[in-house]
Amino acid sequence: MDINKYKDLPEVNLSPNVKKKLLAYFDGENGYTLNLMSATAGPGAPAHSHPHLQIVYVVSGEGEFNTGDENRVIGTGDVVEIPGNVPHTFNSFSKDTVWLEFFTPARRDYAPQKD
Repeated sequence: MDINKYKDLPEVNLSPNVKKKLLAYFDGENGYTLNLMSATAGPGAPAHSHPHLQIVYVVSGEGEFNTGDENRVIGTGDVVEIPGNVPHTFNSFSKDTVWLEFFTPARRDYAPQKD
């Protein structure tokens, strides 16, 4: 059993107000990636897509989220499921926001660095 296997990895700054912390990663069959994300109130990021199914769970805060052609304000307790290859992003954050993002299969571009 691994408990807090990646706790000593540093947070990664994705933009001036958005940070990512890897919580769990498995690259085998039925692989997954789980990140803890945080943002201060302010701008979001350009839309992007990837082949992975992504699930976003908002722990606290609020922001405008875009999936495909739809913009909605999401906040604490909301869950968004994003199919692979669908453009999506947080357009902006109206409050400091914390969310979990889960991907399957594993995001190899988010894999922990091997020593």
